[in-house]
Amino acid sequence: MSRNRQSVAVVYSSTAHPAVRQAIEALNPFAELPRTAHVVIKPNLVVSRPDWLGADTRPEIVEALVAVLRDHGVRRITIADGSGMGESATRAFQICGYHEIAAKHDIDLLDIERDRFVSIPTRVDGPFAQLSVSRTVAECDYLVNVPVIKAHCQTRMTCSLKNLKGVMPPKLKSGFHGTDLERAIAQLAATVSPEFILADGTYGDLTSELGGSPVNLGVIAAGHDPLAIDCFAAATLGFAPSAIAHLAHYAQLRGVDLDRFRPQVRALNHPRGERRFRAEENSFRSYPCSVHLGSACSTCHGNLLFALKRLKETRRLGRRDRYYLGRFSDRELDSSTGSSGSRGRRGGGDAGGGRTVAVGDCALRLFGAGGAEATGPGRPAAESLAPCGPGFVAVAGCPPSAEEIVEAVTAAD
Repeated sequence: MSRNRQSVAVVYSSTAHPAVRQAIEALNPFAELPRTAHVVIKPNLVVSRPDWLGADTRPEIVEALVAVLRDHGVRRITIADGSGMGESATRAFQICGYHEIAAKHDIDLLDIERDRFVSIPTRVDGPFAQLSVSRTVAECDYLVNVPVIKAHCQTRMTCSLKNLKGVMPPKLKSGFHGTDLERAIAQLAATVSPEFILADGTYGDLTSELGGSPVNLGVIAAGHDPLAIDCFAAATLGFAPSAIAHLAHYAQLRGVDLDRFRPQVRALNHPRGERRFRAEENSFRSYPCSVHLGSACSTCHGNLLFALKRLKETRRLGRRDRYYLGRFSDRELDSSTGSSGSRGRRGGGDAGGGRTVAVGDCALRLFGAGGAEATGPGRPAAESLAPCGPGFVAVAGCPPSAEEIVEAVTAAD
């Protein structure tokens, strides 16, 4: 296979062995890797709950990667990640089975949130002048990014570029959502550059990055170029790469015309049956209520999505109910509330009926209803929406869990 760095080796399979080895050996990325090198493997462990399939990188994929590294004589390997807000990589390691891999192959596990961090100046335009990054990641000899190919409730899809958010401390990860998220992702990707990418598309999710509805995509992709890998992932999920804003920004930073960019994709086997997937672009549309989205972390999005699913099952959602999530600029608020007619009214107690639910501390600040610990920009209480009425439900937390959202809405009935 060509050694072109834009090459993507693809194997259609739902099992790790021997598909991972086949994809890696097609590119031979470890041929010149010294045996003394410290290799860090960065999976995607965004959730730490039992139903993690489709959200987290499968441990079998990482174990197969470790086996190839061992064959090349590499001894020092660390699996490192930081989970989503409200989640824990330490718990994810246990729940997903990474402890067994670590013990079997004598490798280290690192919850990045417990690591020390170093400040790295950004050299490209974007929201940040510098980024705080895990010292272990910054100082390793070789970084392997092992993301999951899946949909994302804010950025449409996520793969190698967005998976890099896990190398930062929680405050900065949350801060990404209070600024231009798509440009921030591109800026991070231009600052932290893995040497190799192994994308786990065996099981993904077409609805949310937090899983819950795993789909057997049945594909593994390997390559050196994150743009090439993510363009392949976008196409797998039914998106034109140019429709994914952070890909477009990252391509622009590299001086690449994304409309003309064509990674060299080589399928090493043939898929079984017809393979067409399409991610759901607005996961909230299927619920009989209106959802007003500001800038919020993906965990908040996912938890609200899971809560609405449960509330729909118990028939506690009404078409006149309004849910608010995240921080809103004046322009976002005007756009969001203008169509529902809820701005300037009392919570859910206006003549139109229904309830108003503020989910999370950021949304509570919008109504002047608390959430004092929330950070970042928010509308001052004096300029907030009208005072909360009898139909108002406040769900505090950063982030509140899906269970807490359900309990608060249920208790208001």
